[in-house]
Amino acid sequence: MKKIIFTLILSLLLAGCSSGNSTPAQSGGTPSENNNAAEENSENEAPAAKPVKVRVGLTGSDSKVWNHVKEEAAKENIDIELVFFDSYPLPNAALDAGEIEMNAFQHYIYLNTEIEQHGYDISVIGETVFAPLGLYSKKISSIDELKDGDTIVIPDDVTNGGRSLLLLEANGLISIDPAAGLTPTLKDIENPKNFNIIELAATNIPASLEEVPLAAINSGVARDAGFIPTQDSIVLEESKPGENPYINIIAVRTEDKDNEVYKRIVELYQTDETKKVIEEDSKGSSIPVW
Repeated sequence: MKKIIFTLILSLLLAGCSSGNSTPAQSGGTPSENNNAAEENSENEAPAAKPVKVRVGLTGSDSKVWNHVKEEAAKENIDIELVFFDSYPLPNAALDAGEIEMNAFQHYIYLNTEIEQHGYDISVIGETVFAPLGLYSKKISSIDELKDGDTIVIPDDVTNGGRSLLLLEANGLISIDPAAGLTPTLKDIENPKNFNIIELAATNIPASLEEVPLAAINSGVARDAGFIPTQDSIVLEESKPGENPYINIIAVRTEDKDNEVYKRIVELYQTDETKKVIEEDSKGSSIPVW
């Protein structure tokens, strides 16, 4: 009987030892080896890449077009932050100072004038739209209704102010010294009807229509003010075939002109999908140029 009991106890002890020793075999190694393998696997797993943040300077208060581009860029891990400015001189100053990485609010002539005046080292990396400037009024419905001495408001920046004067000349209201080129000033005009031509910041001009009979307003500013340029302007600037100095552009610091992320943003802008957004949002008043 004692022999039988001893045999049973020995069997149970051997079974317990066999069960305890099976764990390393099932796991493929000792606990130390398993921990090392887990650490190695963890190190081999690449961490998720952080989105590349790009600040894009615009004028106005919103942009359906750039919000569309922002959504498309997010799919490629590019985080576009739209930074809005209320005055034309600000986006180039911010770009030059490194406060933003790109801007998209101006045409060639404006940028070239800013570079000449301020010494900015800024380059164009893409073209967007031609946005025609127009003459607007809440008091008259035709240029012919203007009276001698009436007030006309134009933008106060050199390029768009000059562009406005050229549009006034094209409609027979003033004449301009040809030597002034594409950027005439009030000093370059003949004004036989003695119009009182006032210069204001572009974004403030729509409000002036409550007081003055005629104002020259950029297409983007007019749209932000609730106008549909093709419907609400008395006169709308005509687009010209071929090279046009008033084509709007995307700009960066010259040192960044070959940046692949910035070039990719231009590609995302210049798509058929973006073109549809532009046409719907601008009612045909901004003309894609790609």
